[in-house]
Amino acid sequence: MTNRYYLKSKKEKRNFHFQLAIYSLLSIILIFSISYFFRLYFLPFIFIWLTLILLAPFIDTPTLVKNGKLKYYSSLLLAENEKNNSISIHGGTLFDYYFIFDKNSSGTERKKIILQQYLEGLLNLTKHYENSSCKNLNIKGTTYIINENTAKKLGFKSKQPEFIQTIILILNYPNLMVTKSIASKKLSFPNLTNIRTYETSLENLIANTEKIKIINKRIKSTIANNR
Repeated sequence: MTNRYYLKSKKEKRNFHFQLAIYSLLSIILIFSISYFFRLYFLPFIFIWLTLILLAPFIDTPTLVKNGKLKYYSSLLLAENEKNNSISIHGGTLFDYYFIFDKNSSGTERKKIILQQYLEGLLNLTKHYENSSCKNLNIKGTTYIINENTAKKLGFKSKQPEFIQTIILILNYPNLMVTKSIASKKLSFPNLTNIRTYETSLENLIANTEKIKIINKRIKSTIANNR
């Protein structure tokens, strides 16, 4: 599974971002015109906020990857650099979903792909760090994709997101909604009460490697058989 953005040439990437900027600017001008005509002066502020929220992943993700602050461990699992003996992992962003999913794939298939890529990423992350001297590394991530039972099987413990994380998620709700809608291939609204933070240690993740491999292989087989 490949992110088509990274297959583009430098010129093609520049053209994509240029077109993105032009379409966004034209949309903002249109909204300002409608707002002025109908005297809906609050509308531009809402629209600009929505635009920035939805555009951010298309700028932040490739930039942070290029700068080495984010690393892909699979097409849909990224991790920040180790900091204070901890690694924060992140599911694929709206940017990744846009460039990865085949338009003909079903919502069910996409959800299986997301989970499989999470597992693939965890295996690659484990392999990357298993020979390091930092076996007590803490690994954590926040998601609504994986439920508590699945996370427990993988060796993760569940807890409520921190207050700051909750605020960030609320502010990014439009982004989450579009991302979930792409994953489901229909309009979907994330339930923020289902979002959990999952934590484990590198040592515990290594201990569960074989179990993760078995689940990963089973899901990959299911995806392949349904195509």
